[in-house]
Amino acid sequence: MMKIEIRESGDELVLQVEGRLAGPFVPELEKCWQKARAAHSGWTVSVDLKSVTCIDRSGRQLLELMSRAGVRFVHVGLAVQDILDQIAMPLTNAHPWEPGGCR
Repeated sequence: MMKIEIRESGDELVLQVEGRLAGPFVPELEKCWQKARAAHSGWTVSVDLKSVTCIDRSGRQLLELMSRAGVRFVHVGLAVQDILDQIAMPLTNAHPWEPGGCR
């Protein structure tokens, strides 16, 4: 299960994600993000990942796409930070991501 809450703060949108960023929930976050971007063009978008409990391969790919689009990730735990660090590495220095799956 996943829950997404959108908050506005000045000219910034914050998408607060709770639960599993995995499987069928990944397209839900992508759709929410794309709608928010379209409705608030020019605004900064941040994603609060504090309450994310699991990220699978498709979730990681979405985070990578969002990162390349300039999304800022806030309030991340150590496991999520490790994934974000891997995403930020240049491809030549990247370590292959081994999906452990969500338990």
